[in-house]
Amino acid sequence: MNKIVITIAIALFSVVGYTQNTVKELSVGIEKGQHGIVEVRLNMEDEFRTLEGRDSKGLARISFFTGKGEDKCLLSKGFKGVDHIVIILNEMVQNGWKLINTYPIRGTSLLITHYVFVKVKK
Repeated sequence: MNKIVITIAIALFSVVGYTQNTVKELSVGIEKGQHGIVEVRLNMEDEFRTLEGRDSKGLARISFFTGKGEDKCLLSKGFKGVDHIVIILNEMVQNGWKLINTYPIRGTSLLITHYVFVKVKK
């Protein structure tokens, strides 16, 4: 019985840790003038799969950091193609955010791009 309870608990913590959120959910409670960063993290080999994405998730993900609840920042795990990135950036605008800056970070095996937004509408 204890083994079943432990197994269920581990499964629940695994699912909760990778819960994906929406831009709308993460924008709740953010005041006008506050900043947020959308981080697009791709594996090096993803740069050659820009249209179709890829089946295996690897380390690729899209996150939205607001300074609140960073454990709930995941928007998408895996790489679904550049169209998916554009959809998320459009959702940012629809939820009252304005893009003010972008910058790349290149690691050993990752390509990371930060999109810095400011909240312009409540």
